[in-house]
Amino acid sequence: MRKRSCKWRKMKRPKLSSIRNNPRSTARVSMRKKLHQLHKIIPGCEVMDNMETLFQMTANYIFALQLKASFLQSLCVFYDV
Repeated sequence: MRKRSCKWRKMKRPKLSSIRNNPRSTARVSMRKKLHQLHKIIPGCEVMDNMETLFQMTANYIFALQLKASFLQSLCVFYDV
């Protein structure tokens, strides 16, 4: 059985000394890590390359979670829980 390749693992890590000296690369690495975490949290975003689509799906997911929470609160009020 073949494992799925992950493009995050294939990327070369920059040298630590070059990151410390360059604040732009530090921000870039930090942003890449945060986007990778977002890919793992949002369902269906594991192999998405387009950041705009990722942010749109994130917004839709947040809206769906808010809708579910509102529905559950309404059920609690209805059943006096």
